Amino acid sequence: MQLLKTSPKELFGLAQKRSKRLDVGSTANWIVAGNGPRILFVHGFRGDHNGLMPIAGALQDSEVWAPDLPGYGKTHEFYAEHNLENYGSWLRAFVDQAEDFDLVLGHSFGSLVVASALNQGLKAKTVLLNPITSRATEIGGLGQSLAQRYYDVGAKRPALLSAPLVVRGMSMLLTKSANPGIRSFAHSQHAQHFSSYRSTRVVVEGFKAASSGSVTDFQGGLQGELLMIAGQQDIVAPVAKTIELHEQLPNSQLEVIPKVGHLTHYETPLAVAMAVERFVKG
Repeated sequence: MQLLKTSPKELFGLAQKRSKRLDVGSTANWIVAGNGPRILFVHGFRGDHNGLMPIAGALQDSEVWAPDLPGYGKTHEFYAEHNLENYGSWLRAFVDQAEDFDLVLGHSFGSLVVASALNQGLKAKTVLLNPITSRATEIGGLGQSLAQRYYDVGAKRPALLSAPLVVRGMSMLLTKSANPGIRSFAHSQHAQHFSSYRSTRVVVEGFKAASSGSVTDFQGGLQGELLMIAGQQDIVAPVAKTIELHEQLPNSQLEVIPKVGHLTHYETPLAVAMAVERFVKG
């Protein structure tokens, strides 16, 4: 099937048609059927497996596994803290149960989870999509201050954390495409899935982990085959820091997608899928 003119929304639908739920232990998991490479997707902060489905739809030949992280979607939260060490341990256990994958991909917060697992001994060919290569707490600025205040207040007033106006404002800030169809799709996805966390504790602890962590904290584990995919206009994970990390890792490859920011999975899923296909088959 020719996908060059297929919209992100249509790619999402193609993945849904190929997918079925098959849990791994206590983790809710969906498998997008395919006869090619086995690829594991690890989604980002506050979302669930649906966020990466447009990319899965574009990977026509691959068998994609897409779990909900603990505390999100259909997967129960940890009894322990939702920090990167515990998420990394969860991912290692998930791979052990599901058996080996040809490639593991982590988007945004998922890049931190994957990097933590690699640092704990996971062996996998890896793609970090919009990787968090700098700590938000160190960058600071008005945006970080507002985000910190938002989660501090939200811990006491949970309704604020999932307020539709706040979610839409975030979506509008991050969506870079001028295409009305793509913008509408991104906003719809955020409205449906950006507040899929299981409790206030999950999202507050997750924000702490996301804002204070960086994949550079786990650089010792990033010694295998690695591809980083960055958005040229990413304000969450600035491309300059990703380039800097790439230059420090001689084993790594880097692809920068122009005219897109942090939402490569919604705005340019086909470009991401093509980069993943080249890397997994290379």
